[in-house]
Amino acid sequence: MDMDHPQNSPPQIWMPLLLCSMVALGMIFGGKMQASGPILEVVRYHDTLGTATMEGKLEELIRYIDARYVDEIGRDSLLDDAISSLMGHLDPHSSYLTPEEVVQLKESREGIFTGIGVEFLLDHDTIHVLRVLPESPAEEKGLLSGDRILIANDSVLTGAGMTAKRARDILAGEQGSRVRLKIDRSGTGLMDVRMRRTSIRVPSVSDGIQLDSLTGYVRIHRFGANTYREFMESIEVLHKETGMKDLLIDLRGNPGGYLHEAINILSQLFAEKERLLVYTVGREADRREYTTTGRRFFDVNRVVVLVDENSASASEIMAGAIQDWDRGLIAGRRTFGKGLVQEQYGLRDGSAIVLTIARYYTPSGRSIQRDYSDVRAYAQDVQARKDRGELTREQPEVNTGSKTYSTYNGRTVYGGGGIKPDVFIPLDPLLDRPELGQLMALVPAFQLSEIHRKQAGHGQLNQEDALWRRFLQWVEHTDKALTPSLKNKEFAAVVKLELIRQVARYIGGEAAETRLNAERDPEIREALRLFHAKGVFESLL
Repeated sequence: MDMDHPQNSPPQIWMPLLLCSMVALGMIFGGKMQASGPILEVVRYHDTLGTATMEGKLEELIRYIDARYVDEIGRDSLLDDAISSLMGHLDPHSSYLTPEEVVQLKESREGIFTGIGVEFLLDHDTIHVLRVLPESPAEEKGLLSGDRILIANDSVLTGAGMTAKRARDILAGEQGSRVRLKIDRSGTGLMDVRMRRTSIRVPSVSDGIQLDSLTGYVRIHRFGANTYREFMESIEVLHKETGMKDLLIDLRGNPGGYLHEAINILSQLFAEKERLLVYTVGREADRREYTTTGRRFFDVNRVVVLVDENSASASEIMAGAIQDWDRGLIAGRRTFGKGLVQEQYGLRDGSAIVLTIARYYTPSGRSIQRDYSDVRAYAQDVQARKDRGELTREQPEVNTGSKTYSTYNGRTVYGGGGIKPDVFIPLDPLLDRPELGQLMALVPAFQLSEIHRKQAGHGQLNQEDALWRRFLQWVEHTDKALTPSLKNKEFAAVVKLELIRQVARYIGGEAAETRLNAERDPEIREALRLFHAKGVFESLL
């Protein structure tokens, strides 16, 4: 996998897939599925559109246009557009995928990508290595941060026509294929480096972190093909090394993924066998129930699940089951509200349709799917929540018209609009300021300057104030219009923390970023407080 941060003039940033918090699994390529990928995936050969439709009215129409229309129009593009238009009349999560999108979605779900293992910045039409991934071909062959990649095989990676996407596609290549790189390194000059591209795994679960003597922390970025195994590995380390008893599970920004991975994790949180976790109902399908196995490998006492407005699909299944059975506390903000089940059907040419085939329901019987009769309003719902202040102050109910349900202990919960948390944690409005994104877009180029000045490395984090002063100078030099926003001390503190987070990732990878978040993230600290506050679990459950 090769991750790029393009910067031309003005700077243009490509955030890597490795930053899972910036990646939403299933928000397929420009919002094709709006919130999350299929929570049920059945990939099968399906030729309905390949034969029956081709012999029907749609194919007849396309044949006339292809044969008689005044201008030349590609037959394939006509059919693709027709299918996309047809899918657009269904729900927001049913979609048509081109063959390229099918491959990209598969890689994203499985968390396995092919490449040489670098994260790079396109700066002044040249590829600069920002970070070399551990255990990658690039690390094995000695590539370093700051190296400039000029040529890959016969492809020149410099010049006015170079884009981050083109460079990424060239460096990615096929599994096992050979690539010869021409590298320019400061102080060394030009070098030829040969390597084989390989599969690089991007974990969907963070390393387990001990927050205190009893409480462990795990973040699940998405529910991919290996999420359950990765979760169990993290929990095993926490149990063996720290004696963890309580668990904080972070599902913020998790857009969902594979249902069975969420079910397997839930089974580790319930001691009972055959306890209902979720069920699905379709127009032509009987009710299908998913229950616990009763086979727990580790004892977990109290549980808190941290969610936000971008937690969707399988994340909501997990939160809903824990809330309905009063197994733990849900903290944060109301979740996205996606309760539709998709299946993926492969077509002859490698394309596919993702079709909604059922709705899922939490154990209490509530559907958490939001109304999507107004597709535009559905797509803009999170922004609408921000505008009406729902993310920064607690609302008395999800919706005055929501249907009510009861948890195992008789608490009232609501259906039809996501999972409302038991404990509200507001969004810091400073995190929503547009200047924050603009300032963070400068960080890759700033880090590159730190590398060239030999100031990159652990010393950056050991001298945070000096790092901050250099960044302020960089902003003043690069985009002076952003400087006034940093006069606000509270906003500057938010920017400084985000800067340190990114720098920590460049230096120590996701593990370093997770450790820093566990120490300083205000929402994590607020969720941790629930374990310490006397009587909170007893009073709320």
